[in-house]
Amino acid sequence: MPTNIWEDLKLRYHQGNAVIKLIMVNVAVHISMLLVSVVCFLVVGSDTDFWYFLSEWFYFPSELRKIPLRFWTVFSYMFLHANFFHILMNMLVLYWFGQKLNDLLPQHKILPIYLCGGLVGALFFAVGFNIFPAFSSAQGNLVGASASVMAIVLATATLNPKGTIHLFLLGAIELQYIALVWVIYNLVVIPGGNPGGALAHLGGAFMGWFFIRQLRKGKDYSKPINKVLAKFSRRKTAVRTSVPKRSKQKQSQGLFRPKMRVYKGAAKTDFYGNEYGRSFMQKYKEMSKEECLNSILAKIKRSGYDSLTQDEKVFLDRYN
Repeated sequence: MPTNIWEDLKLRYHQGNAVIKLIMVNVAVHISMLLVSVVCFLVVGSDTDFWYFLSEWFYFPSELRKIPLRFWTVFSYMFLHANFFHILMNMLVLYWFGQKLNDLLPQHKILPIYLCGGLVGALFFAVGFNIFPAFSSAQGNLVGASASVMAIVLATATLNPKGTIHLFLLGAIELQYIALVWVIYNLVVIPGGNPGGALAHLGGAFMGWFFIRQLRKGKDYSKPINKVLAKFSRRKTAVRTSVPKRSKQKQSQGLFRPKMRVYKGAAKTDFYGNEYGRSFMQKYKEMSKEECLNSILAKIKRSGYDSLTQDEKVFLDRYN
């Protein structure tokens, strides 16, 4: 069993599906920002400058001249939230609809839908503020996972329109009607106090619907995103282990899946050159890194952390 809360959280993260991981990342980022603001308040006497810096450099801006100088904000904004209620509502909706989507699609398509929803939401936000006369004298910043969450909602409703979700006092409501009401609501509130946010929500909703429509036609927009993520993961691992990059690495569904290798004699290494005992290598030699990690996590769940061998503990610590 995990010996402390940090190990427990790590274990829950790696055992969780894509939706759980997204929720944990969003919550971790929000808590981290709050802790930094506390430090700023204690040291400087005010956290105002910190929140201004965060909004200026990590929220997505409506001004076109700022976007090239803050290009990372098109991703960073969708993992930041303005306040507790903001993140609470987004994470609840992400959990409710995301778990249903997780039952309908493979794991590796969830994150691309989330990211694509956020990207198109930012596009709708920027275009709206710079095209429509209503925003001619306005400026603003976009923050929150709402556009990404809307993509998850519409993707779920498009895949399974007759599916239901139970709402307090209303009972079981079909997903198609929940999605329709949500889209109409964001349309009619555009003249209200958060027009930019409403435009971003509609952009995310459009992307969720469009993603599934194209998927049904055989066009999978998750593939290029997963390829980029796989390359980033390989580069990160190569830097951490400091070994030369292997050629002709195998890929399966856009994900890197190297196999264990067992040599005769004293040399017994995994796919990155780390040494383990022969019994460990014989047991896991036909598995990819992900399969090996999942097998060890399943053993922990079944028999507890103390049931692991020393090599299994080393592997878990190294790749966890």
